Amino acid sequence: MKKLLMIALKDLRVTFSDRTALVLMLGTPFALTLVITLAFGGFGGGGRGIEAVPVAVVNHDDGLFGEILVAAFQSEDLSDVVTAEVLSDEAAARARVDADTVAAAVIIPPGFSNAMMPAEPSSANRPESTGASVEIYANPTRPVGTSVIRSITAGLLDRMNASSVAGRTAVEGLVMAGLISPQQAGEMGPVIGQRAGEQAFDSRLIAVSAEAEQGGLSDPGDFDWAAYMAPSMAILFLMFTVTASSRTILAERQGGTLPRILAAPTHAWQVLGGKILGIFLIGVLQLTILAIASRLLLGLQWGAPLPVAALIAAVVFGATGWGLLLAAYARSPGQVSVTGSALALIFGAAAGNFVPRTSMPDWLRLVSYVSPNAWALEGFADLVSGGGLPDVLGPILALVVM
Repeated sequence: MKKLLMIALKDLRVTFSDRTALVLMLGTPFALTLVITLAFGGFGGGGRGIEAVPVAVVNHDDGLFGEILVAAFQSEDLSDVVTAEVLSDEAAARARVDADTVAAAVIIPPGFSNAMMPAEPSSANRPESTGASVEIYANPTRPVGTSVIRSITAGLLDRMNASSVAGRTAVEGLVMAGLISPQQAGEMGPVIGQRAGEQAFDSRLIAVSAEAEQGGLSDPGDFDWAAYMAPSMAILFLMFTVTASSRTILAERQGGTLPRILAAPTHAWQVLGGKILGIFLIGVLQLTILAIASRLLLGLQWGAPLPVAALIAAVVFGATGWGLLLAAYARSPGQVSVTGSALALIFGAAAGNFVPRTSMPDWLRLVSYVSPNAWALEGFADLVSGGGLPDVLGPILALVVM
């Protein structure tokens, strides 16, 4: 037993004295937790997610369609997507873009409404053909925000063009049917154009909604990304750790270290047992450090200490089994690294290490139970939500059997 412990502690000491290994084991999962949490939800749940894109709107048009476009950017339907600031000075709007205060400036030209619905229906054309095109002055340092503004503007203009075409078609149809004279068409055009504009204004131009099946992520804003991503990233990089640790068995055999150890008065079960125990202790220490660090630095709770410790031991035990399986069938250390990395990413993607499991399809959640990631994620989710040891006995049992 003493020899077994010495081999295990030797591997533990070697791993934690390697700065590159420490970055992969501890620094990378912690950094990814911060990045994903700040990008999608913030800390403590109830985050807004991605912030609304700031945009400046300048309206040089004195007609109804210009007002519709401005009102659309200020509507409640878009309040979660954009934050619109209406300015009268075009130069000031461009200056705000240049100063990186807003992502883009939407400039509505003079005569925009008349281009959408001219007094003479027969000469009606789209705004771009009459020189009344809406300009988007974009900020090159905000490509995502600019893309959002372009998409919204294009959607609004398409809706307005559809209303304009409908109005012109109605006027021309009345003329062709003899219900009104061509002279009257000049009077009817603006009236129908106003009604078409009002219809576009009153309708729900853009709506951002999400539907989820029962048990799904119905409100992403209430989802605590930090509490989910901290154990999730730790589990994902645990798989890389056990792969790298299992690789050392083949590396030592290839380098001649293992035969020399076996030539000493040491049983094979002691050598293999020491290597396995070393992998297990490395994984346990990795998850424990990440749990303590996220608690002290980010204020995150993984759950009550006893069930968290039991679940950590079980998930490392299950992950170690997968690492040893790779080492048993691989023919070289490089094969273990490649296969293990691929397996870790597949398990991570299928189990929900990158997105909440509750938002994944039922069939994928079922298939993912072949991995330790899925059982561990569900176990930690139960503990974060206030569960105790009885609530995680199922995942613990599954991981031990694995």
